[in-house]
Parts: sequence; structure tokens; C-alpha cells
Amino acid sequence: MLTIGELARLAGTTVRAVRHYTAEGLIAEPPRDASGYRRYGTRALITVSRIRRLRDLGLSLDQIRGLLDGKPRSLDEALSTLDEELAGQERRIAAQRKRIAELRSSDEDPEIPGRLGELLRGLEAAGADEQMLRREKEAVLLITVTAPEGLDQLTEAYQTLLGNPADQEAMAEFSRGFQALADLPEDSPEVERLAEKLLADNPKISEMARAQQPAPGPSDALFLDFVDSFAPAQRRFMYVIAERVAERGGQ
Repeated sequence: MLTIGELARLAGTTVRAVRHYTAEGLIAEPPRDASGYRRYGTRALITVSRIRRLRDLGLSLDQIRGLLDGKPRSLDEALSTLDEELAGQERRIAAQRKRIAELRSSDEDPEIPGRLGELLRGLEAAGADEQMLRREKEAVLLITVTAPEGLDQLTEAYQTLLGNPADQEAMAEFSRGFQALADLPEDSPEVERLAEKLLADNPKISEMARAQQPAPGPSDALFLDFVDSFAPAQRRFMYVIAERVAERGGQ
């Protein structure tokens, strides 16, 4: 009779695995000796050896459970099913690797592909603040998830605002000013000054601001939660811009 350690060693597995197979009911609970230790016989050794070999083939414990007392035909069917699953995985992996190769050979952002991603990369190349650029990307992703029907309008707004290098450089300069608001108090006069400068230098900003505003609905609370994640002075800046855009829209 074998101790659990001897059984594991002979079967080429671990003590932990043997205990797991026993708990799963794949191995019968063995008798214990006078000291209370489990003692395993040849049947357990054969069973554990079979389990290990079948696991090495990639079969799950549930599949193995049905094979331990089954006929050879059952094993052939299980292996056929496993082969089909592996073939499917192989196709998916090949498609994923192809996509990864395409991304590595280009500048495309896998999270924000297409023209919108190109415009944001242009803003990055122009020297936009890294933190502000990250938050801008988060805003775009939020719109993509909560209001995908507005994505075309948002892309057009970005195209209007960032369609040429000069516009990108101007917005990059603004991004640095916006990020600087994070270190200022909420009532800083710099909030109004930066808002007025942005609207004066970029008349097209109103179009983008409107495109980023969610349609009334459940997503409102999500956008408010997103805005609340900014520093106080930055939040007030966004509210000031929204007010100015609303005023101009009503004229």
C-alpha cells in the first residue's frame, strides 16, 4: 500500500493533484492505516496515471470522469471533440496574431481605431499633455460604449477641430493649460480666462462640445460621474464651457 506521496511520485503528479482528484470523486476515498494515514492501492495508482495522461492531452476533469469507466469508443469521441476545440482555438489565435501584426506595423490604436484614433494621435504628436490626452481618450471610449450612435458626429467634430497641424498644435497648447488647472483652486480666475481663450481661438470648439454631450437618458449619470473625476477647477472649466456653448447655441 502506498502513501499519498508515494502514489503521486509513481504517477508523475503532485500530492495536491491527488487530493483534488479524490475530492472530485475521480479516486475512491482510500482506507486508512492504524495511524489514520490514507493508504492507496494499485487501483488508485492506475486511475491517477490515467488521469494524468488524459490531462496531458488537454481533457477536462469532467470529460475524464466519463472516460474512466467508459469504452475505447468514448475516448475516441472525447479526443475528436477536443481536436475540434483546438482547431477552433488555432483559428482564433491565428486571427488574433494577424491583427496584432497589423497593429504593430502601423500606428493604429486598437481601442480607438479609424479616423478618430488618427486625430488623437495627431494631437499626441503635437505635444498634448499626456494626462489630458488620456482623459480625452477615456471620454471618447465612454461615448463609444454609452452612445455609439453619436460616434460619427463626434468624429466629424474632431475632424473639424483637429483636421490640420496648426489646429492640433493649438489644442496641444490648450491641453497643457487645462492640465495646469488641476493644481489651482476651483475659484481661480484662470478658469474663465482659459475658457474664453479656448472659445476665442477655436470657434469650432462649440461643435465638439455639443458632440460630446450625451443625449438625455441613463448615460447622463455616467457622464456626470466622469466629470466628477476631474480636479475642482477643471470641472468648473467644463461647466463654464458648457454654459458658453449653450448661450451661443441660443443666439
